[in-house]
Parts: sequence; C-alpha cells; structure tokens
Amino acid sequence: MTNFAPKALAASTALAALTLGMLALQPAHAASVSIYGIIDTGFNYTRTDADQKGVDAEDSFSEKSSQMIPTRFGLRGSEDLGNGWGVSFLLENMSSSDDGSMIGGRLFHRAAEVTISGPYGKLTMGRSGLLRSGFGTTGIWAGKLNPFSNSWGSYIAGSKFVMPGDFRSADNTVTYAPPTFAGLQLHAQYSMKVDSVTANVKDLEENSPETDRVWSLGATYTQGNLHVTAVLDSILYGNKVPSNTLGKDLDDSLAFSLGGAYDFGAAKLYASGMVFEGMTGAKFQGHDFGAVSSINKQASYKGYSLQLGVDVPVGAGTIKANIGWMDAKADQVFTTGADIADTDRIALGLGYTHALSKRTTLYTGAGWLKDTSNVVEGAKPTATELVAGMVHRF
Repeated sequence: MTNFAPKALAASTALAALTLGMLALQPAHAASVSIYGIIDTGFNYTRTDADQKGVDAEDSFSEKSSQMIPTRFGLRGSEDLGNGWGVSFLLENMSSSDDGSMIGGRLFHRAAEVTISGPYGKLTMGRSGLLRSGFGTTGIWAGKLNPFSNSWGSYIAGSKFVMPGDFRSADNTVTYAPPTFAGLQLHAQYSMKVDSVTANVKDLEENSPETDRVWSLGATYTQGNLHVTAVLDSILYGNKVPSNTLGKDLDDSLAFSLGGAYDFGAAKLYASGMVFEGMTGAKFQGHDFGAVSSINKQASYKGYSLQLGVDVPVGAGTIKANIGWMDAKADQVFTTGADIADTDRIALGLGYTHALSKRTTLYTGAGWLKDTSNVVEGAKPTATELVAGMVHRF
C-alpha cells in the first residue's frame, strides 16, 4: 500500500477544494477568476573549485526545475466594487517540476495576498513579495533591472548574487502604493514577521523584537522606453531568531539600491548598483563553495555592488549578457576567529532564449563566479554553470 505524506495530501485536497469552489462561485458573483502557471524543466551542469590544496573540484549533472523562471501555478481574481474601487487576490504556489515537490512546505509559497484598490491607491495584505523581489504583485526589482532577473540556475549572474538581502516573499506584509503620477509610482512596505511557518521561529511573537521584520520604501519611474527603480530597505533582526547568532547586539541592516533600463530597440541596456551595511552572512547568495562558505555568522558586512547587462533581440530569440561586481567587508565583528570573509566577487552571465510560440520558450545559459577572500591566502574559488531547458506557460 502506498503511504501519502499527511501534509502533502492535506495541501492537495485544500488546493482542489479551493479551486473548484472559486470556479463554482464565478458565475454567481460575476467575478473574474483565472488559473495560470509556468513549468520550467531542463538540465544543469555545475563545477565548483575551492582553489585550495588538497580540495578537489566538484562536478555535477542533473535534471532541474526553475532554472530560468520559477515553476508555479496560481489563482487570481478581481471584483469591481464600483465608483473606482475594486478588490483582487493572488494565490501563487512554487514547486519543482523535476520531482513534483512543493517549495518551502507552503501551499502558496510565492504569494497569498488580497488587494483593495481605489482613487487613493492600492493596499495589499498577506504573504507578498518584498519590494526588491519579483514575487507577487508587490516586487518591483527583479527582471525589470537585470537580463537574468534575480538569477538563472545557481550561479548565472542575476541581481541576488552581487546584491545581498532578501529577494523573497515575506509573511504578514502590508504594502501601500498611492496612485501613479506622471510615470512616478511610490511604494511603502512593512512585514511584521517575515517567517511564521518555520519550526524554530513560528512561535515568536509577531511585530516584536523577537522576530525578523522588514521595512521598505521604493519608487519606480516609467517614461517611454525608460524605466528606473529605487529601493531603500532594512532587515530588523530578531533577537530570538536562531540563525541570528549575534543576538540582540546585531545592528539592523540598511541598503539602498538604484537601477534603470532603457530599450533602444536594437538592444535593451540595464544598469544597477547597491550600497549596504549590516548584512549577515546568511543574506549573501551563492556563498556555498570554497573559501566563500566561511562568510561567518559572527559578523555583519558592508559594501557595494554594481551591475551592467544587455538584451539583444535576434529573430525569435534574445541574447542576454550581464556582469556584476561586489565588494563586502566586515562591519560588526563578534568573534576573534580568523574566518571573517571580506570578499570581492565578479559574476558573469551569458544566455539565449528562443520563443517557439507565445507560451513556449527554449533557453540556454552559462555563468561564472570568482571570489577573492581573506579566508585562505591566495585562494580564489570559482563556480561554473551551464543550463538548458524549456519554459511552458498555461
């Protein structure tokens, strides 16, 4: 007899009931409700080299999901309340198409939000994308400012590999955006408790110094082929969150990011930069090989990053390229250990997408990262990655 995991069975049952219920209610309430999704599946080759004596390089080849775009399915709907007012919702899952598993143990990992909109703007509540992410309806950074969005694969140069911080969704979030004026859109966001589900933090008091919280301010400006985004955000570290081993003495992070894109027709150019302080090691992505894995939780880091990218249309396809640079130095240090990893990083990405139809796209890409840190003298660990796959939308 096959044994079904109780959580997975319950999640599947709940999703089926929710979907059928919403579809059944659609005619009665004349609301707009739709089901949609993306499946991204392909192959991945990765080589990591710690560049240390006695440490062999590691190679892997595997089938993977979500290398170009995260695999997902979702429900979205809206209702016109009249007089310029409306209500909308978004429930968006995140899953792995190579093995069928859910990401993060949540039925709706990317978004579970409701929005009321009217003459005074939009107010969104629930699990929503942080402003610097591309998740839900509230993320304003991601693909609009980098040809590889947050990233392709594990090491192909997207924003999160040179910009530390949370490129994710957060629980208990409130986001307000006033009406757009002359192409300018402002945003204000606050998460009262970033994570209410993970076992070791779910019992911490919401909106208290015990738990991680985030505030963000943002602005976007769009005029013709020009798009500009700015984000100022801070992680208010919880003094009872186990991963914050620095405890109550850890200063909150602060980061300012500015980026823009301009479409010339023959090419679309991207440029962005960030200055940051108070970022713990856990907020740096791709630091899981060689000397860089020693970025220590007993310190926080400050520094800057820069990126330049381009999209070049070629027939039914697009060539993509990006280069990023990051400089991170110790900010607060709470240990006498020698493994505080001041790190310089260079990240390169090259890719190609080819549209077979409006719904189906083939992609391939290559990425290379090199870090220079003070953990192992002379060591410059590298990561190389090749990906290829297909994205289908429905």
